[in-house]
Amino acid sequence: MKNLSEMFSPLQTMRKWAACVLLVFVCANAHAQSTNFEELAKIKGVEYVQVNKDMIKHAAQQGECLRVGDIVNLGGNDLGGTYLHQLDDVKLFSCEEKGSIRKFTKTALNLLKGEQWEPLIDTKDEDGGIIKIYLSKNGEHSTNAFLIVEDEEAHLVVLNGTYDLAKMMQEGMKGKSEENN
Repeated sequence: MKNLSEMFSPLQTMRKWAACVLLVFVCANAHAQSTNFEELAKIKGVEYVQVNKDMIKHAAQQGECLRVGDIVNLGGNDLGGTYLHQLDDVKLFSCEEKGSIRKFTKTALNLLKGEQWEPLIDTKDEDGGIIKIYLSKNGEHSTNAFLIVEDEEAHLVVLNGTYDLAKMMQEGMKGKSEENN
């Protein structure tokens, strides 16, 4: 007759495998949630632009600005240029089709609801325009999402990299106040 440890060993092995498979699915799901912004591009009237690390690096080496559409302008001779080399990619989703702005905004907000997203700024101007900034941090890697919604257009800008947004903004503000003096 088999002893108890021999009988339960296969059961324990199956439990370990099941736990590993479950962990893989949970991690894959969490990763998919943090990088699933591309579903915004499927909405009618949404334009999607992605700038990868190689193009960002090229702009930084040339001392040029990184312009993405009319909404994103990073780098050049200003203080933001020192942070270009810390960006991995920039994604810009723009919706100017009146009938799709509501769906675009709702989808973007749903994507930014997960636990990994920390709201940093949530404000509304006197014209009803909305600005929301979110942070997702994994070690030194940061992802910031900027949602800007107005009557006639909506934009979502997603920056990925190893930069510190708070430090970047603080130094940018310092540079602006020195310019004004």
